[in-house]
Amino acid sequence: MGGDRGMRNNGSRRSDGLSLSFLFLLILPFYLNDFAGIYIDDWRVWLTIDYLGVKLLPLALVLWLVRSGRVSFRDLGLIRQGPVAMVAVFLLLTLVGTMIDQNGYRLLEGVPGYAPLGGMPPITSPAWDWIDLTLGLLLVGIVEELVFRGVMLRFLRSYTQSTLVIVVVSAVVFGLIHWSLGLTAVLVTTAIGAVFMMAYIRTGSLLPIMLAHFAVNFIDFAGVVPKSLFQFV
Repeated sequence: MGGDRGMRNNGSRRSDGLSLSFLFLLILPFYLNDFAGIYIDDWRVWLTIDYLGVKLLPLALVLWLVRSGRVSFRDLGLIRQGPVAMVAVFLLLTLVGTMIDQNGYRLLEGVPGYAPLGGMPPITSPAWDWIDLTLGLLLVGIVEELVFRGVMLRFLRSYTQSTLVIVVVSAVVFGLIHWSLGLTAVLVTTAIGAVFMMAYIRTGSLLPIMLAHFAVNFIDFAGVVPKSLFQFV
């Protein structure tokens, strides 16, 4: 995929609105957001920062890219697949992503690193807790895939055609947004990010990957689907 995503000169990169400075502005809120998990104890304040900083703001910036004509929705992987292919990709990525998520922490128990520095405060309102587990996690899947797969692939294709470089760089950048949760979380999410990017490069569509991202998180946090179904260590 990507004859039109080949090497470009600097002027073309600027016209696409995908310069390094714009990418930095787009992903910076994800790195800063982790400070809320360290210093904020009130779940209402935490949710406000989270929804504004790493959901609405990045989504607004991506929509601005599209509305300004710098990229199209198709450029960012928002294309439909056939229903069979879409369901197959969704199920496969949900399974692989959940297997990595539910076993990676145990497999990495002996790896030197650092303990989690913070995390999301418990939501004491059942209604808001359920809203965040559904709408909130769906927005996480949509926004993070748009930024760390859709925009990231478009940006990296301007510099390299190496699939290995693209997968490694994008996966590391994605993994590091979980820095406050400890080294193990960074490594596990890096692995999941690599799988998702490989799937995106292969299929060209982000839609099933967004849904799989949501499903992996929902299985991990909602307590509706038994995690034991996916644990082998």
